[in-house]
Amino acid sequence: MSGPNSTPISDSLFSSEAVSSPESLGRVERDAVKAAKAQLVSHANEWGIDPTQYQASEAIDGVAGMSTVRFTQSIDGVEVANSLLAITVNKVGSLLSYTKSISDYSGPSQASISKTEAIESMKSKLANDLGITKDQVLVSNIKLVIVDGALVDNVPSGKYLAWRASTSVLNDATSISTTYLSEDGQRVLSSLPFIRGITADPFVCDLQVDVATPGYVLPPGVTMDINNNRYVNIAAGGQGMPLCGLNTFGLNGPNTEVGKLNIIKTWDYFSSVLGQDINEEKYLGNIAPTVNGDATPRISAFIDICATNGTTGSCPYANAFWVPWTSTECASGACSAIFLGKNFDHADDVIAHELAHGVTFALAFSSAMADNSETAAISEAISDVFGEAMDQLSVAPGEVADPAWTMGEDAQTGGYRDLQDPNVSKIDKNWAPGDSHDNSGPVNRLAFVLANGGKIGKVKIKALGSNANSVTKNDLCEAPGECAGTVRMSQLVFAATSNLTASANYFDFGKQLMNACSTFVTNGTAGFKKATCKNVGDALKAQGFTNLKVSGMTKLGKVAKMTDTIITANVSGSTGSPVVGQEMQLQVKRGSKWKTVATANSDGAGVVGFTAAWNNSATYRIITKTNGGVFATNGKSAKVKVS
Repeated sequence: MSGPNSTPISDSLFSSEAVSSPESLGRVERDAVKAAKAQLVSHANEWGIDPTQYQASEAIDGVAGMSTVRFTQSIDGVEVANSLLAITVNKVGSLLSYTKSISDYSGPSQASISKTEAIESMKSKLANDLGITKDQVLVSNIKLVIVDGALVDNVPSGKYLAWRASTSVLNDATSISTTYLSEDGQRVLSSLPFIRGITADPFVCDLQVDVATPGYVLPPGVTMDINNNRYVNIAAGGQGMPLCGLNTFGLNGPNTEVGKLNIIKTWDYFSSVLGQDINEEKYLGNIAPTVNGDATPRISAFIDICATNGTTGSCPYANAFWVPWTSTECASGACSAIFLGKNFDHADDVIAHELAHGVTFALAFSSAMADNSETAAISEAISDVFGEAMDQLSVAPGEVADPAWTMGEDAQTGGYRDLQDPNVSKIDKNWAPGDSHDNSGPVNRLAFVLANGGKIGKVKIKALGSNANSVTKNDLCEAPGECAGTVRMSQLVFAATSNLTASANYFDFGKQLMNACSTFVTNGTAGFKKATCKNVGDALKAQGFTNLKVSGMTKLGKVAKMTDTIITANVSGSTGSPVVGQEMQLQVKRGSKWKTVATANSDGAGVVGFTAAWNNSATYRIITKTNGGVFATNGKSAKVKVS
């Protein structure tokens, strides 16, 4: 009989699996973090991990009693940047799914320079790169981390120590970045800006209010021109960005009610549909007693802003954005706020979009990203999806129907983009890297079809539940029982987001969406059956999220009998991005049939490898087929001749 004795080259560092039935701890454990930790210890050998390396960083309560606990990896006390082990458990602590994206770094744990020296080096090198003085560079939250090129975008490949910090240029908020410096301080490895926004009772301030209560003063970062127009200096940076608080000019002005109502509507959506309190400090709530005058977490918003970069101004400001910044003013060490140009407070979907950036920043996208990256496109899309879902589910009296799911139609005639027919509608041969607001389209279109039903090409996709025409036939979610599809789509996207890494690509999003669906089925979540997940898989396929390619497989040719050989191949998605953590199979042809002889997961570079010793000549190939065949491809075969 021909064929090899085969094994994977190494244990997988990247994998994701939804279990077919809940795996019990043997007891009821209702504390999600304790349950997840217990599952981690119980499955450590199976998952190939050292449980002492993982610390819980976030507990995310989902629907139907499910919770996802995200863990960060540390090796010898040093955090692995962008590492993730996410464990989802049900209400009694049984395992539903897990995702891991970790490192096997084995080098030193101490840098060759001190933190103080690293700060000075980072300032000097950034100043030189930017053509400014060292005093103009601000560095905060610096720490020594392990960088694995498979986990962090836009850094040199390999596994090594580096200094990571938040950096910005004095008087330039748009420069707020995550910067990595080599551990010896000799070079900047990467410096990327955070992505921002769209081209209980919140604090909302009207920056142009005519009459202010005596004693109110302009907050830091706000200036005034000769016509009494008040500007947010978007080049202020750091502590120069303002927070709206009890003693802030324009708080609760007569024109703030619409903006406040729309923020509360967003809170209601995240609370009632997704089970999240976005007022919590881990999301959007600022605790800044010296600034906003309150010890309760509050969302901060400014409406009707004019904006200046310190040189030129825009009044009124025709945009909106959310931004985080490091500051001792806030108890958590970081503040955040949304800033809305004229009439943007009337666009509830834009407000929800911006606030959603704060939520997804807390969940997954806390690392900086290039605007033309797939990660940035996914970040923008998820904000679009939550923003528009909130808009559809929150029907105001007299509201005009928006069947195309248009973003920003209440701020600008025609809006900015729609989810039904986006500029970039799917991932195909015509897709190219570009602006994240355009490349958000494939996710947006997917979400729209899952919520409402429709066709993608010739493929008919069923809605995940009732839509806006199930009862009233008027494209408005205003009758009891309508728009369950939008609710379930929202829950599915949130669950997928909770398991994404900070460098996720389209394939990762599709994989986590399928895993989330399977997890919902295992948990018995209302509205989710096996047929539901087949429908989701069909939509993902039609949109191009599941396309795979196996290339560059090792061609062995002639080999000695029972001598170890190494077979590797590259696994990529439809955009050419590496497919990470995908279970692959080495197969050998026996007669007219193919037999799987070994399995292994693709690594952080999208490479899968096997070691094989051959008894006889054979034909072999590498394939994959997971999630019920949703993610599947067959690589080209090759022959090995045993001499």
